[in-house]
Amino acid sequence: MVGVTTGYVVNLGNGHNGFCVEGLVGFTYCGRTFDPEAVDRELYSIGRDADHPHNYLCYDCSKANSRRVRGAVRGEIA
Repeated sequence: MVGVTTGYVVNLGNGHNGFCVEGLVGFTYCGRTFDPEAVDRELYSIGRDADHPHNYLCYDCSKANSRRVRGAVRGEIA
């Protein structure tokens, strides 16, 4: 799923030590599935300060193409 993103991140409380990047709706970049209606999905924060929670992504999700994530948030790419 490299490069595919909705621009949202989720904190699934799954022991991944951070937020997971949503690749497709209901699927994270690291391969976890979730019910998008039952989880608080947050648009990935752009221009955040150093201690913002979105700075802490799970290891696999931290390998997501950040340019594509930011572009999806801005509506530049889907």
